[in-house]
Amino acid sequence: MRLYYILLMLAFVSCGGHSNLEFKLQNSFQIKLQNQICINTKDCFYFSTDSSLYQLFMYYSNAEWEKKKLIDKVDFSPYKSKIHSFQSQSNESYVVLWETEYEIYPLIYAYYITEGKIVKIGEFLISLPCQTCESLEYPIKDIRILQNGKDIIISFLKDVNFKPRNDNDWKLYKAGVLKCIFNTETNELKYNYR
Repeated sequence: MRLYYILLMLAFVSCGGHSNLEFKLQNSFQIKLQNQICINTKDCFYFSTDSSLYQLFMYYSNAEWEKKKLIDKVDFSPYKSKIHSFQSQSNESYVVLWETEYEIYPLIYAYYITEGKIVKIGEFLISLPCQTCESLEYPIKDIRILQNGKDIIISFLKDVNFKPRNDNDWKLYKAGVLKCIFNTETNELKYNYR
């Protein structure tokens, strides 16, 4: 029995460094101006617009802070804007996606929240690869987020059109091929196309 226990522990320890921890979709929230969106008891988002409705502003507040901090802004959209919160299975870390729809494409910004700090991961120019889609938005439930050590890996469970930042053309990637890798130590975002 003791030998069995030792072998079991060795297998557990040797695999421990290679396991990926998943961020699960916790909730999605429709943005309403002047209403707060709290993804937990401490971390909240607030939205407002300028008087001309040209831009939508996102603010973040942690329960330990006294005031809200401006995080980002996008061009105002009359369509819809949502926050999607993904929670880590291992700790109180979150990946938040801010999705805003425009007439012909969606815009998705990603943020990493841990211990009351928020860091912008980056912008994802992605859409479904079809001509007859009613909406060009990519289904959020088909985005997979894993953490392996200091890297957060964002991949896509369906085919995806992606427009690299320094490219004018959209490119089609099969499910699981495109990976966006964010390093939580350096705050760098890299793309892996396999």
